Amino acid sequence: MGFFFSRLFRYIIVFFALYSGTQYVLKNKGYNFSPKEFKSLAEKAKGEGISTVAKLASDLKKVYGPLISKDLVWSGFQAGGMQLKALVLHGGLTEFIVAFQAPFATTGRSGIHFANSTCTVLSGSVQRVSDIASSDNIETFAAGGNFRQTEFESSLFSIKEKSVVVCYGRGFVPFSSLWALPQNILGGDLASTARFQFSYLRSMYESLAHTAMNTYNHVKKTYLKTELLVDESN
Repeated sequence: MGFFFSRLFRYIIVFFALYSGTQYVLKNKGYNFSPKEFKSLAEKAKGEGISTVAKLASDLKKVYGPLISKDLVWSGFQAGGMQLKALVLHGGLTEFIVAFQAPFATTGRSGIHFANSTCTVLSGSVQRVSDIASSDNIETFAAGGNFRQTEFESSLFSIKEKSVVVCYGRGFVPFSSLWALPQNILGGDLASTARFQFSYLRSMYESLAHTAMNTYNHVKKTYLKTELLVDESN
């Protein structure tokens, strides 16, 4: 029994160290997107139907260029009991922009995420009840409305038929796969799961390639400039 508790204590220490280290990195690293600008562009894109996502994608590309996915593909998406469609606008390890559309009215849980998210309703309406709310007050967000989902916060959502929501988040994104992956696999929807994962990983690759190229060009420019200055001084 003493050995069991000793091992458990070590696991707790390791978990706490990993959690603290991840929090430190997330707090101090740089990010590509501005939540304020994302919110502004999303509010301007509000309208009717799924076409609002194409408008937002176009506006985001004008600002962020290749950081926005080249190929925008909708996938079936099940999560927290909700039946949705999802489209990856940007995929990364610590940032994401994903649009969700409800073909039919659906209700479910937001899940618990190691990330902070800001979401804007592009079309339709969304209702939310927080698990930690001390009353039965229901928040309602119409087109153009914005709501935040903080780290490890869980809420119950009801999404109106044909509504569209887009979310930008920062955090340890792989942890969020626990929200959707099991339900999609157990539901036998392997094709949609694979399509969504492929879209996300492809967007991540495109973003990393862009960042790597920018870093290379910066280092090359700085290095060559230094070399030229040294040659001139000699």
